[in-house]
Amino acid sequence: MTRKERFKNKIKEVYTFMSLVIAFITAALIWYWNVAPGWGEGFFGYRTLTLVGIMFAVVYFFFAKMYDAHKIGLYRLQELAFSQMLSFSIGDFCLFVATFFWFHNFSRISLRFFLLGFVLQFTGIVLVTFVCNRLYARFDEPRKIMIVYGSQDYLRLLKKMKEKKYRYEILGTYEDTTDPEIIFKTLSKCKDIYLCDVSEEVEKRVMIFCDAHHKDMHTSMDMSDLLKLSHEVSHTFDTPYLRNKKMPEAWYYAGVKRTADVIIALLGILILSPVLIITSVLIKAYDGGPVLYSQKRLTKDGRVFDIYKFRSMKVDSENGVARLASKNDDRITPVGNVIRKLRIDELPQLFNILKNDMSVVGPRPERPEIAEQYEKEIPEFGLRLKVKAGLTGYAQVYGKYNTTPLDKLKLDLLYISQRSVLFDLRIIFYTLKIVFIPESSEGVSEDQVTALENK
Repeated sequence: MTRKERFKNKIKEVYTFMSLVIAFITAALIWYWNVAPGWGEGFFGYRTLTLVGIMFAVVYFFFAKMYDAHKIGLYRLQELAFSQMLSFSIGDFCLFVATFFWFHNFSRISLRFFLLGFVLQFTGIVLVTFVCNRLYARFDEPRKIMIVYGSQDYLRLLKKMKEKKYRYEILGTYEDTTDPEIIFKTLSKCKDIYLCDVSEEVEKRVMIFCDAHHKDMHTSMDMSDLLKLSHEVSHTFDTPYLRNKKMPEAWYYAGVKRTADVIIALLGILILSPVLIITSVLIKAYDGGPVLYSQKRLTKDGRVFDIYKFRSMKVDSENGVARLASKNDDRITPVGNVIRKLRIDELPQLFNILKNDMSVVGPRPERPEIAEQYEKEIPEFGLRLKVKAGLTGYAQVYGKYNTTPLDKLKLDLLYISQRSVLFDLRIIFYTLKIVFIPESSEGVSEDQVTALENK
């Protein structure tokens, strides 16, 4: 490890430590301001404040890890500040609930103390983030990488990396038919290598080299790789095999998931009712057209249902022809542009969840005619229908609206192979962050192929 890398690691450690200190101190202060006045000085009071601070720090740290709030150098200051704000907000909510159970009523809880605590948290963490970010930048440099490819799909990866020059320095791109010595000579100067659809022989040789020289190797995944994620080692006589064992869902998963769907949908409708009413009024006032519209969509086992959305486009914008929204689509109304960016147009699907057409978490439901188009080029596309469609999902939190169908399918299959109560909960909380990221709701570009983007 170089001197610069040691400094960078130290800055990361200091940043995480300072974040936890801010969490501990502000939680103890909020609890003291709300609860402690009137206590006698003594060990019990200090012990309780310490316990509250520690528990708050644990809750904060859990969500900070989920939202990548401590990954300084990887995200911009604004993104880190937002992740920190979200982590502290959830921690403050948990603290508010704990305070309510302490008093057993709301009348003795002072919201101004919670607001003051949040202001201290946000001010402190923004200051610490700014300072650590500047220090980290002094020792940071783009990560040296190379790409070896067997198909032209690598161009999409190359384009994305070139847009982040501060993070990646591309030392070379080579076709997998290139002389291995040339590849290894460049790789010796790199930290990472990305393999995009290369031959098995090249992948094997690069893997051996990376293992011997401590290089990070990133390999693209095809459908067979995704379907083998649940493998285990089996021994047939003296020969080891990879057994692709299909593990059934936990016996309680379906019941817990449906119960959670109903509770979350009802709470969502209740809490967001002002947003639902205001949005309805704005849509109606703009052009007098219908507030809602419905479309035929697919859910588990290919069942067709009517999905509900707030209308974000002009009336009769499709004229019977299914077409995805594109960037700067002139069919989108001004009101629609706002509600699409904030994902408000999806909120009526809470009623679909109550009807059991959808779940809170699952693959996004596709239109039958578009799914048919995709399946002509990607036969595995129908594997998404093994589970119920969802309001949010793995492909939504890690992809974008304009992510290619093949990549969305891969993300959906990753979710299906790993689904569990805790995994669903993680996706729900992560959705709170991506709602406010504009890039995740971008339309497809004018020249983007919506069916098969990469073979």
